[in-house]
Amino acid sequence: MRGKHVMFVGDSLGRNQWESLICMISASAPKMQTRMSRGDPLSTFNFIDYGLSISFYRAPYLVDIAVVGGRRSLKLEDIYANGNAWRTADVLVFNTGHWWSHKGSLQGWDLMETGGKYYKDIDRLVALQKGLRTWANWVDTNVDRTKTRVFFQSISPTHYE
Repeated sequence: MRGKHVMFVGDSLGRNQWESLICMISASAPKMQTRMSRGDPLSTFNFIDYGLSISFYRAPYLVDIAVVGGRRSLKLEDIYANGNAWRTADVLVFNTGHWWSHKGSLQGWDLMETGGKYYKDIDRLVALQKGLRTWANWVDTNVDRTKTRVFFQSISPTHYE
């Protein structure tokens, strides 16, 4: 992994995997020089002695959310803003699923956009399918699989914070 950039992209499941990997590597070489950069949506932990960067990019839906007329729009066919941040990784570990079913105050968007139209809501499984199709098209178009490894994990059967 020397000289590599590993990026976890998704929700708290990905964040937990990111934190666990950092802990395992830190425990194996406790005296190595490190640097942490926290941000939203991107946080990165650097193992300076090895030139290894491990990042977490918070994107619970993978697709973009944009503010339109003061309302958060989940853009089921757009991943441009998020995807630009992922291009430099050597290993991409994606996850999504958990947040698509939330309603009310836990819902991360006000509208869904698909086909150039805005909807208050659509069937959540249809929305997830559209979002995953957008993500898969992004991977096919933007990832050189001879240089970058891509992994995907869907929703876990149980969820603990």
